[in-house]
Amino acid sequence: MLLKLFSYPIKLLLTYGYFALFVWSILEGEIGLMLSGFLASEGKVFSFTNIVIVASIGAFIGDNVLFLLGRLFAPKVKVWLIKYKEKRILIQQYFRKYGAVVIVFERFIYGTHIPALLIVGLSKYPYLKFLLFDIIGIILWALIFTALGFYFGNTAIDIIIFIQKNLLVFLFITLIIYFFLQSIKKNR
Repeated sequence: MLLKLFSYPIKLLLTYGYFALFVWSILEGEIGLMLSGFLASEGKVFSFTNIVIVASIGAFIGDNVLFLLGRLFAPKVKVWLIKYKEKRILIQQYFRKYGAVVIVFERFIYGTHIPALLIVGLSKYPYLKFLLFDIIGIILWALIFTALGFYFGNTAIDIIIFIQKNLLVFLFITLIIYFFLQSIKKNR
């Protein structure tokens, strides 16, 4: 299934190797990381460590470009973000409330990566603090998605796509499980 569904991206990764992963990671990259992890587990082209390093460098460059676009071209970015009013408002609320946590985990929430980094760039958030939390988020992201592809292949990609598209449902179920476990602890 995996090879059929992702035949073109896999062909790109097999043909262009780390360069394709690097470019893919500048833009987004979860699927690219998982496919590269899967290929590494099959002994093709990639190694786990090099995937994490290359993808982290690509993501770092992409994130900094987006942050700096928000910082340096604020009027144009604000006009562009008008198209994403609901996402923008939600991200701004979360960023005000949680700050650095948003920077670390924004790349794990489907469809928020680019607007979130532009919004952080628009804010007066200190650049060095952004770098620190962005690097933490990038490394977590690269390790988790590469490991998912490496150890779980087909199943991981199906699960990630499902979770990203149904994030609120996933969070709700997670909260229910958490509260259930907490109530069991209290009753002991």
